[in-house]
Amino acid sequence: MTSGNKPGLSRLIAAVALAVGIAIGAPTIGLRAQPEWGLAQLMQDLAAVKSASAHFVERRYLHLLKEPLVDSGTLSYRAPDQLSKITLEPQTERLIVDGDLLTIDREGKSRTLRLEDYPEIWAIIEGVRGTLAGDRAALEKYYTLKLEGTPASWTLSLVPQDSKIKQLVRTILIFGEGHSIRHILTLEQEGDRTDMTITEDSP
Repeated sequence: MTSGNKPGLSRLIAAVALAVGIAIGAPTIGLRAQPEWGLAQLMQDLAAVKSASAHFVERRYLHLLKEPLVDSGTLSYRAPDQLSKITLEPQTERLIVDGDLLTIDREGKSRTLRLEDYPEIWAIIEGVRGTLAGDRAALEKYYTLKLEGTPASWTLSLVPQDSKIKQLVRTILIFGEGHSIRHILTLEQEGDRTDMTITEDSP
């Protein structure tokens, strides 16, 4: 891919990875802290959640703007590889990831991308999807993982391994409680960041 396409690709990655992504609350099933709790157990716990839905508020902080850009809407996940993000405010937009396809519906127009043609987008989507699915192998294909905290309050850090992804994203921090992802903070190399909070739907 030529350098001339990079700005457009960067914006698309921001729209997809930092919005879809990136965070879905799931019902928290009673968990008991165990001495051996760690990354393997967290992945197992997350894999037990087969579907979830939530509302989100996303704030994107850009160094060129004084105030953050704020979006809100709904998120849903169905194991193992379906994600959807529907933005309701300030304007309607649908982002659907199904297997290796990404569909974007915006302003009455629809576009479907095959993720294998956009490896950077695919890698960042897998950061979210792999976490939701509890798929450690998928995550470690692209990221160095570090888990801190307890089953009741944990933070999973995803640091990109690929040099092209590193040019766009410095770290993805996923905050959770039990089986639920509550908050995602994405830090970009140039100082911009996206902060998404999630409120799960009532059972």
